[in-house]
Amino acid sequence: MKNNSIKILLTVVLSLGLGAGCATQPEEPAGPTQEELEAQRAREAAEAAARENAACMQRARVLAEQVNGYTNLNANQQGRLDAARAAMNNDEGCRARDLLQALVAELEAARMTYNVVRGDNLWNISGKNEVYGNPYMWPMIYKSNSSKINDPDLIYPGQEFEINRNPGAGERDAAVSHARNRGAWSLGEAEQSDRDYLSR
Repeated sequence: MKNNSIKILLTVVLSLGLGAGCATQPEEPAGPTQEELEAQRAREAAEAAARENAACMQRARVLAEQVNGYTNLNANQQGRLDAARAAMNNDEGCRARDLLQALVAELEAARMTYNVVRGDNLWNISGKNEVYGNPYMWPMIYKSNSSKINDPDLIYPGQEFEINRNPGAGERDAAVSHARNRGAWSLGEAEQSDRDYLSR
C-alpha cells in the first residue's frame, strides 16, 4: 500500500511537472516583412521630400516678390526669372528657390562706382544707359551718396558715387516722384524737399 501511495504520488508529481513544462509559450508577434519595411521607407522618403519642397516653395515665393521689386532686368536675368516662375508652376520648389537665390544675389550686387567729370550733374548721370537710362531717377544717386553731396544741384569733378543699378520698384517710384515734384531749386544748399526725400 505504501508503494502504491508512492507510485500515485510520483505519478501526480510527474504529471504536474510535465504539464507545467509542456505548457505552450505565447507566440512572439511577427515583425514586418521586407516588403512592408521598404514600403514604409518609401513613404517616409516621399513625406520628407514633400516637406522639403514645401519649404523651398515658400522661400521661392519670398524671393520672387523680392525680384519683382527690381527694374532694368536684362534679357538673361528675365529669362532666369521666367524659368523660376515655370518651376514654381510645376511644383519644383527647390529648383525655383535655387534660381531665384542666385538672381537676387546678382541683383543686389549690381552696384557700380561712377566718377564725376566736368560738366556732370545728377540728372545727366542718371540718364546714362549704363546707370539708369532715366534722368528722373537722379534722387537715387543723391540718396545713396548723401554723405558726399551737400546740394544735389552741385556736384564736383573727382567725386565718386556708389550707384545701385537695380533699385526696388518702391525706391524707383519715390525717386521719380521727387524729381517730378521737387519744385524750385537754388545752388548752395539742399532744398527742404530734398531733405524730406532723404528722411523717407
